[in-house]
Amino acid sequence: MNLYSYQYLIHNFSIVNYLYLGLIIFVAAFILITGYIYYRNQNDFRFRNLFILVSLVGALVIALQAGRINEQRSSDSQTGQTVQILKSIAKQKHVPINQVYSSSNALSDGMTIKVGKHFYVLNFNNDKTNYSMKETRLVSHPKYITKGQFKFGGGDNNGVDYGTIALKFIVGFIMIVLQINLSGKGNLAPSNALDQLQNYILGGIIGGVIYNSQITVLQFVAILLIWSVIVFAIKFFTSQSNILDSIVNGTPQVLIQDGKVNVRRALKNGINANELSFKLRTDGINDISNVKTATLEQNGQLTATTYNDDSVNYPIITDGQIDLTTLKHLKLTTDDVNKLLKDQHVTLKNVYLGQFENGKLNLVLYPQNERITSKFKP
Repeated sequence: MNLYSYQYLIHNFSIVNYLYLGLIIFVAAFILITGYIYYRNQNDFRFRNLFILVSLVGALVIALQAGRINEQRSSDSQTGQTVQILKSIAKQKHVPINQVYSSSNALSDGMTIKVGKHFYVLNFNNDKTNYSMKETRLVSHPKYITKGQFKFGGGDNNGVDYGTIALKFIVGFIMIVLQINLSGKGNLAPSNALDQLQNYILGGIIGGVIYNSQITVLQFVAILLIWSVIVFAIKFFTSQSNILDSIVNGTPQVLIQDGKVNVRRALKNGINANELSFKLRTDGINDISNVKTATLEQNGQLTATTYNDDSVNYPIITDGQIDLTTLKHLKLTTDDVNKLLKDQHVTLKNVYLGQFENGKLNLVLYPQNERITSKFKP
């Protein structure tokens, strides 16, 4: 429990406020200086970024400290009532005013007052026009506050810990960067259903936890690690099974073949005529009869080729497994693929990527002898 002295209550709102105001003026001046430097060096991109960074940090500092000033000013009237109560009690108990402490700067039912060596609980009526005192004992030793405390963060009266929130933001940022890099992606743009789900849940976790003061930073880290374990476990198992991969991430669906639309397949995948036409127009295609193939990819994008374009060549082997959907599209069998592999003296599990082109199977193998070797044959 904090106990505030009479001197703290009457002087806290002057010196501390000047410190906050001085910090605001200093930050504003620094922003102006940085802006002038950027104005003189507009051709240097570094000064632009520096000016933006300083302006954002400065705006944050000003907002926090302005909030502190407003909070302290709004409590002046309440503090004045508490000061009058303390003076009245000190006179009643014949105790010097510097030996009287209050647990709150505003009048509240059940507040604790220390008078000399004794502690009392104050109970007020509904409109706080009178009160009663009852002597009490404290469970633990109180903390005495006798002078103003300058706190950079601000917002303590509202129960907001900006330092913890900033730390959680940093942890969330680090986890997003790690997931991007560990998954081998350059950004969070989804390429399949699992990536989309990963982004949604990761954003929900970070957004929901950051402002929840009951969840500590360590608990936040544990939650992020649990979700990361789940994501990479699913990635591992889907990479080991084409069936599981097709269930989780789906497979490419050919919607147009030789200018003919497979309406049943398009509707099954939730693509109506208006959306199909829109996707084709974004690729610069206005006439369906000119489309050789149009394939709906796992991420919802439409890959379309015309008769003047080269056909999209999907791999028939990925991560040591045969893609049965592509195999069926090429009108091949697993026996055909195994024979082509045998001709090259390669086993299926050693193939990282395999594409069938012009009657030949082009292979990229897994690392051999401490380095990756690729074996593309024309």
